[in-house]
Amino acid sequence: MTHEGGCLCGRVRWKAEGEPLNVGYCHCRLCQKAMGGPYFVRAVFPQDQVTVEGNFEQFPSSDRLWRVFCKECGTRLFGKRSDGSVMGIGLATFDDPNALKPAMHMFTNYKVGWLDLNDGLPQHGERP
Repeated sequence: MTHEGGCLCGRVRWKAEGEPLNVGYCHCRLCQKAMGGPYFVRAVFPQDQVTVEGNFEQFPSSDRLWRVFCKECGTRLFGKRSDGSVMGIGLATFDDPNALKPAMHMFTNYKVGWLDLNDGLPQHGERP
């Protein structure tokens, strides 16, 4: 299976081969700050299964994670492990944003208080 997507302006395109390792909502404070929202909904793929083309930039949000965004339009695309292992691709950047469905919530200990989680998905206070 191949999934494809890109940024708002179309100058950054990505392709992921195979199935994701997991798909879910991340409620950690780093994702909240990086996304400017209450969570980051992403599909995690091994980095060696993802190719990225275009004018993008990386920002180290921690010693373990880089945030990748389009240098032209600013679209936040990925959270990428600095060790080269995996990357979380934002589901909203998929060409078909309905291609994958989240299966869990993680880091709910940091969930914003005004957000109700009543979708029936498993909730993990920290990393599952």
